[in-house]
Amino acid sequence: MLDARKVARSFCCQRSGSHTAAGFPGGWFLYTGLPTGLSTVLSFLLQFVVEWCSLVSMYTQFTAARLLRLGFSRAEVKRAQGCCLQRVARGRYVTERVCSNPAHNRLWESVKTGSSDEFPQFGDIRDRVERLKVLIRARAEHLQAAQLNQSSPRGGELFSHLSAALIHELPVSGFNAQKVEVVRPAVSRTYAHLRVRRRSIPEGQHTRTGIYPVTSLERTLIDVARDYSLEMAVPMFDHALRSRSTTLDAVRSSALECAEINGARKVETAIELADERRESAAESICGVRFFEFGISGFVPQVNIFDSDMNWLGRVDSCHEAAKVIVEVDGLGKYSLGSGNPNREIEKEKLRESALSAAGYLVIRLTWRQLFRSELFTFILSATAERLASK
Repeated sequence: MLDARKVARSFCCQRSGSHTAAGFPGGWFLYTGLPTGLSTVLSFLLQFVVEWCSLVSMYTQFTAARLLRLGFSRAEVKRAQGCCLQRVARGRYVTERVCSNPAHNRLWESVKTGSSDEFPQFGDIRDRVERLKVLIRARAEHLQAAQLNQSSPRGGELFSHLSAALIHELPVSGFNAQKVEVVRPAVSRTYAHLRVRRRSIPEGQHTRTGIYPVTSLERTLIDVARDYSLEMAVPMFDHALRSRSTTLDAVRSSALECAEINGARKVETAIELADERRESAAESICGVRFFEFGISGFVPQVNIFDSDMNWLGRVDSCHEAAKVIVEVDGLGKYSLGSGNPNREIEKEKLRESALSAAGYLVIRLTWRQLFRSELFTFILSATAERLASK
């Protein structure tokens, strides 16, 4: 759980109590039955990466000019990069850790006092997420400084798309972004760490979160649906609806104000697939896969009872007529509850046995299986066969 100090220092200063997720394919194939052994451990670790990326932090950042003002020569800055400083972009550095060199005290004093965090290295998707957050922050500081100096020629620049999604703390699945994304009314360009799209954003779709000028939540959802895949967009829609941050009517109303025509069908499809009952990005992606494979009739978050009306549990997705249940396994399913994963796994086995005894076919998905076709082909055929046999 986040403490108040870390929430206050979070990357975004609104909706700080919500959680986001940044995901990527993980896990192994398991058609039915509970994942066990190494595959269970891998699924847990990969889902942990997804959930950890939902947290945002504030790091001590330095521009090259500021380091020079602090008395560091260029040669000293280069040596510090082999010690406690990391270059994340041209002229932009972050503190990696507290080192033992007293000459570097000014580089890590805020980390040592607890007012900022060390910039971590994980060797996985989280590195890209954290690096992008630093670049977004750097861009926001640049825009703020230009505004204060009345020297900015880029009036109307707003953070957009995945950058805006991170600012709004939306779940970002399949994360692969390496550039800050912004929109401007009269230019479209791509730089090393910046992508500028030419978009005219209505005034009502402008907002500000702290120092971040950003497209509104509804406009952000629309832009992601228009320019990215459904598996990226639908989890954001579901999260926004579930957290009561917006409504589908509000999104549709914003879409009508957009000048862009291309991608309108993709936006409407994302709206049609959105469902606030889904409780994770994995469940949302599963819903997208159902749509892509022509699998219909599955309802999210269904309470199951036996013939004597004894409650057997709530499942991620169920086709009641075919009595087929699809569960998406993740870390939280086994690490929460009693806090003992082995005990939770045993409880899940007992629950699955009860569901099977009640006539249900239980199919489990790991994260990686969401991005493979074999299991969804099996779900489609199994559902059709069970319906035909009734």
